[in-house]
Amino acid sequence: MRKNKVLLVSDFVGVGKVALSTMIPILNTMEANVSYLPTAVVSNNFDYGEAVVEELTDFMKNSKDLWKKLDFQFDIIYTGIIMNTDQVDTIKEIIQYHHKKPLIISDPIMGDDGELYPGLSKELIEASRLMALEADIIIPNLTEFCLIVGRDYLGPDKLEHSKIVAWLNKARGRGVKSAIITSVHIRDEYYVYGYSEKEDIFRVKVDYVPVHVGGAGDVFSSLIIGRYVKEPNLKKSIEYTTKVLTAIIRKEYQEGVKGKVNEIKIQNHLQEIYKSL
Repeated sequence: MRKNKVLLVSDFVGVGKVALSTMIPILNTMEANVSYLPTAVVSNNFDYGEAVVEELTDFMKNSKDLWKKLDFQFDIIYTGIIMNTDQVDTIKEIIQYHHKKPLIISDPIMGDDGELYPGLSKELIEASRLMALEADIIIPNLTEFCLIVGRDYLGPDKLEHSKIVAWLNKARGRGVKSAIITSVHIRDEYYVYGYSEKEDIFRVKVDYVPVHVGGAGDVFSSLIIGRYVKEPNLKKSIEYTTKVLTAIIRKEYQEGVKGKVNEIKIQNHLQEIYKSL
């Protein structure tokens, strides 16, 4: 991955090992050449129940103009939280000035367990839907995927395999090229679903660890990026990522949950990520 220039477009969080502060060290460990463009600054991890969010739309536009002038080129562009449709337009303009189209990976961070994260607006949903159509791969959790395809979130007792397949086919029909859906809970089992332009709909069973961990999605996306560019096979990338992430969470919480907000101290696991390459 040494030659790949990766641009991370997401938020910086003041308190909390999430978003860019988690993704940058992982991708550096996986030998990426990492740059970043913040969409917002956030006071703290959303798991604390409330947060102050300051959008950086004008900063993004000004950076885009200068980057175009300086001819900054990226091989991969990842998007996390996109605050509004103006930010989507800026990202599209960054993509358009490239000599060769980058691989676009979008994690439409909006919420979990059927609810939007606090401090986020309804405009963010529309921005995420637009970004999903620009992306080569989207990585929403089930809540975010339901928001993208316009379906009601279903809990584990009502959700069925056939329902997920129907929603994925709908997304494909709308132009979503490849998708990875995390946090799919059906009865007592947990899965990651996916499809790509070369792969039919599949699912990977997850050895679920019963603890909510903030930033796990950011770790997941980072590992997917790092693995996929080495071998562009979505199912194999998911199998690798779920195995590594589960091992990290088990190690992190082998002595049990101690606080209200649980996160991954990613600095303690970079060596094992490097060894897994």
